[in-house]
Amino acid sequence: MIRAVLFDLDGTLLGNDMDRFMPAYFDRLQAFIAPHYPPEGFLTALLTAVREAIRQPDPRRTVWERFMEAFERETRRSGDFWVPLFERFYAEVFPSLRVLTEPRVEARLLVERARAWGLRIAVATNPVFPEVAIRQRLEWAGLGDIPFDWITTMENMRFTKPWPEYYLEVAGHLQVAPEACGMIGNDLKQDIEPAQQVGMQTFWVREGGDGWLRRNQGDLGRALQWLEDLR
Repeated sequence: MIRAVLFDLDGTLLGNDMDRFMPAYFDRLQAFIAPHYPPEGFLTALLTAVREAIRQPDPRRTVWERFMEAFERETRRSGDFWVPLFERFYAEVFPSLRVLTEPRVEARLLVERARAWGLRIAVATNPVFPEVAIRQRLEWAGLGDIPFDWITTMENMRFTKPWPEYYLEVAGHLQVAPEACGMIGNDLKQDIEPAQQVGMQTFWVREGGDGWLRRNQGDLGRALQWLEDLR
């Protein structure tokens, strides 16, 4: 029996091929920043800061705080310079990436059923984007109006995937023991294995292969049956 369920976003609740999405995201961000900062140095600084925020977790500081510390160091510009630019980018340019994604009808049914069954629900996406970007992707998924109990973002999390501590942190915010949580995601290394390490039940969203033979693997329709069996 579980009391809470964590949902990955990209590739799970939202159809989004990150191998296609991320290059487009970086290209548009780099082009937007180019009039304000040398583009050849921007992307290198950005990726360095993101990697540092992921690889050097600090339970005393958020992902956003660690990212900005590294990014300011790499670019030699302060947050007062960068934050307004990022805010404009996410308001004016980021929405254009919606065409690279597609909503999944089964996702809304899955989330609504979980809530109707009295489970606490969380969007457990990798918190390497600010809240504004994650909220937009939830809108693209047709889930913007769902009252999730927790949504992981750069601003409110201290760990990222694939650290097992990320899953403990989410469970803590939900006020549910990890052993009473289920995790639904499409990435074995980011979603499934680290969640299992802290005692969570897991469902691996995947197409083809032998997933149809396994109770805890398959498409979102099968995930709904798995979740009903656990509650």
